[in-house]
Amino acid sequence: MRDTRLTSDVPLGPFEGAAMTVWSAPGTKAKIHASPSCASLRSARAAQKEIRLEAATIDRMCPQCTAYGRWARPGTSLGIFLDAMTGPGLPYELHCYTAADEDTYSDDEVDQAAALLHTTPHNDPQPADNEPTSPKDLDEEAEKAEESAWEQRQDAQHLRESVFSQWRAAVTSMHRAHTALDLFPWLRPWAAPQVQRKNDHLETLRAQAAQLVAREALETAAAASALDPALPADDPAFAPLGTPAQAKAQLTKLWQRWRCRAEASWEHPREHGYLTHYLTDEIGGRRKGRQQMLDRAQHLLAQWTADAQAHATDVREEKTLAAQLPEHGLRSSRARDSLLDRVDQWELAVLASYLVTTDWTTRTLTLRVPDTVATQLMSHHSTLDYTEEQDPPAPPPAGETPLRPGIFDDTPVSGRHPVTAAALRALRSTTMNPDQLYLVFSAETGADVVPLNVLEQRCTAGWQGVIIAGASDLPDALFDKGAPVHDERDEHGSVWLPHVDDPHAEEFGRHLGLAEGRRVCIRLTYAQRDVDHTLRTLALARSVTDLRTLDSDRYDEHGNPLRPVPNAVWHGLLAMDQLDLQPFTPDTEKGWRRGSGLPLGILATVQAYTTDARGLYQGRAHSPGCTHRRADRGIHSDDELVTIEELHTNEHFDPCSKCGGYAIRRLTNTQIAYYQAAHQLHDLTQHSHRTASHPTDTAEEPAAVLDKLDDHETVRTWLPSPDQARHWHQHITHLRRTLQDPHTHNRR
Repeated sequence: MRDTRLTSDVPLGPFEGAAMTVWSAPGTKAKIHASPSCASLRSARAAQKEIRLEAATIDRMCPQCTAYGRWARPGTSLGIFLDAMTGPGLPYELHCYTAADEDTYSDDEVDQAAALLHTTPHNDPQPADNEPTSPKDLDEEAEKAEESAWEQRQDAQHLRESVFSQWRAAVTSMHRAHTALDLFPWLRPWAAPQVQRKNDHLETLRAQAAQLVAREALETAAAASALDPALPADDPAFAPLGTPAQAKAQLTKLWQRWRCRAEASWEHPREHGYLTHYLTDEIGGRRKGRQQMLDRAQHLLAQWTADAQAHATDVREEKTLAAQLPEHGLRSSRARDSLLDRVDQWELAVLASYLVTTDWTTRTLTLRVPDTVATQLMSHHSTLDYTEEQDPPAPPPAGETPLRPGIFDDTPVSGRHPVTAAALRALRSTTMNPDQLYLVFSAETGADVVPLNVLEQRCTAGWQGVIIAGASDLPDALFDKGAPVHDERDEHGSVWLPHVDDPHAEEFGRHLGLAEGRRVCIRLTYAQRDVDHTLRTLALARSVTDLRTLDSDRYDEHGNPLRPVPNAVWHGLLAMDQLDLQPFTPDTEKGWRRGSGLPLGILATVQAYTTDARGLYQGRAHSPGCTHRRADRGIHSDDELVTIEELHTNEHFDPCSKCGGYAIRRLTNTQIAYYQAAHQLHDLTQHSHRTASHPTDTAEEPAAVLDKLDDHETVRTWLPSPDQARHWHQHITHLRRTLQDPHTHNRR
C-alpha cells in the first residue's frame, strides 16, 4: 500500500505552530483524532482540545485520521495544506510511478512487440521447401499461421496500449506532484529524491512508448491532412455505386473516413484498408462488380498512402513547439483522470516520440517535430496548447508562497492578509467546490459579494483586498441545521404557491416575497445535504446589487458552465411571475381593465431582468427562467437590468407570451404590503365605477379598508415622495365621496 499519511519529517513551513482543534482521550500521550466520530476513539472521556501543529503533534495523530481525516475547516489555508498532505495527496503521488512494478513490461518484451508492430503483415505465408504439402494442408497451415500471426499482433497492440496507459498515468502523477509543490515550495528539497525517481521512471516509460510507434507512420498521417486527391468517380469499377455523382459522394465519404482515421491513429495509414467495406453498404446484396469495386478501392487507398508518404518525405524542415499542459486540480471532480485521456492516439504518439524536454514548473513540453507534424499539431483540436517556441515562459518567482495562514482562515479580520491571484489559483486547484460567492473588502471599494472568477480578475488587475467570508464561512447560528426545512404543506403539494387573485386575501402577493423565495429555494434543492450550502449562497447573493455579476463565464472540460449560484438559488432571488401593474396605469381607458393611475412608490425601483427591455433585437424578450432560453437557466452577463418604472413606461417592450418577458427581484414585506394595498385601492375604484352605473347598497366594508389604506405613517413608508403621498390621499378622498354618493359622481 502506498504511503498516504502525513509524517513528522514533512516540513510544515509557515503552518508550523498553527492552531488545530482535535479530540483525544485523557493523557499527554493519547492519540489525537480529527473527529469525535473516529472509530478508534473509544474513550468515554474524550474531550475537544486546541493544540499546535508541530512534529510531535503529527506523531500523536491517529493513523486512520492522518490518512483520511479532515483536520481543519475546508477552504482554509491550513485545511488546504493538510488535505494536500493526506489521502491521495502529495505523499501518495511521490510514491506512485517511481519504479517498475508487476504491470511494467521489460525492455525485451517491448523490443519484441515493437519488431512485430513495425513489420507489415503478410497474408500469404510460404511453406518450407522440403515439406511435401497438399492443397488442403496448405490451406490449413495458412489458416493456422494467419491466426497465430493475428494473435501475436493483438498481444503486441495490447502491450502498446498498456505502456501508453502507464506513461499517461505517470505524467498525470508527476503533474499533480508539482502542482502541490508549487503551492508549498518549501517542500521541494524534502521531495527532491522521490521526484527524481519519478522522473527517471517516467523517461523509461516514454522511451518504451516511443519505441512502439513508427515516426514514419506519424509523419505520413500528418501529411495525409494536406492532400486533396482527385476522386475517380467515372471509373467503371465504381459503377455499382450508381451514377458518377453518387459514386463521387461515396468516394468522398471514403476519403474523409480514411483521413480522419489516419490523423487520429498511431497505426500506419496503410493499415486502414478495412474502410473500403463501407462502400458495400450502398450496393446491398448485389454481388456483381462487388469484388472489382473493393479491389479498386484498396488500390485507391494505397495511392493516397503513397502520396502522403511522398509529401512527408519532401518536407524535412523541423520546428520547435512548446505544448502547454492544462491545469489539473488536486481535488477536482476529474483529478484522478489522466491529463492525456482526451488526447487521440496520433497526438499521444507524437508527444512520446518527439519530446525533447519537460519543464514542470511551467507545465511546458518542448517538441522538435517535422514541419508537417507541426502544422497538424497547431491546427489540431487538443486539450494542449501548441505554439512555436520563442522565449520560454517565465517560472514563478522563487520563494513565493501562494498559501499561508491568514488568507482564507477564520482568523481575526484585522490579521487577514491581502488575497492574491496565486492564492485563488491554489484555492481553485485544491478544493472540490471553489466556484462560490465570497464576501470581500477593499479600502477603495468597500464590502462586496463576488464570485471567485470576478475576484481572480480583480486580483490580476492589481486589486488589493481581503476575503471576509465565503458562503461556507457564514455563522452557523444564522442557519439552524436542526430546524425543519420543509413546511407541512410541502409534503405532498406543489413547489409553487397557488395563485391568489383576490387582493383582499391575506396570501395575495406572498408568492413574490423573500420568504417564499427561501421556501422555493429549499424545495428545489434535491439533496438534503445541499440545503445548508444553498441557503448560505442565497443569503450572500441577496446583498448583490446587480445579479448579472454572478455569471462566472467559465466552463468545464465538457463545455458546461461553472456557475457559483445553484439553479435553485435563482428562484430564491427572483420571482419568475410578473407584477400586475394595472393599478398604476393611467385612468385613460374605459371598461373593466381601466387603470387607477396610482403612483409606483417603492415599487418603482424594483429590478427586472430580461433579454431585451427596449425591443432592439429580433424576437421577443424572455425572463431568466423561460424555457425558450438556453439550458443553463439563470441570469447571464448579457441580460438587461431595468427598473419596473422604466419597463412600465416602455412601449417597445415585446414580452414572450409564455414567460412574460422578465423576472423581478423578490419583494420585501413592505413592498408586498404596498403592492397589495394598491391592488385593494384599485379594486375599490373599479367597484365604484360599477356602483355608479348599477347602484347597490352602500358598503361599510370598503370604508373600513379605505381607513386602513389612509394611515399617514404607513403611506409614508410606501410613498417617500410628498407628491406621491398627496396623490394617494386625494385618490382615497375622491373614492370615499364616490362610494357615499354614486349618483352625484355619475352625473359629474
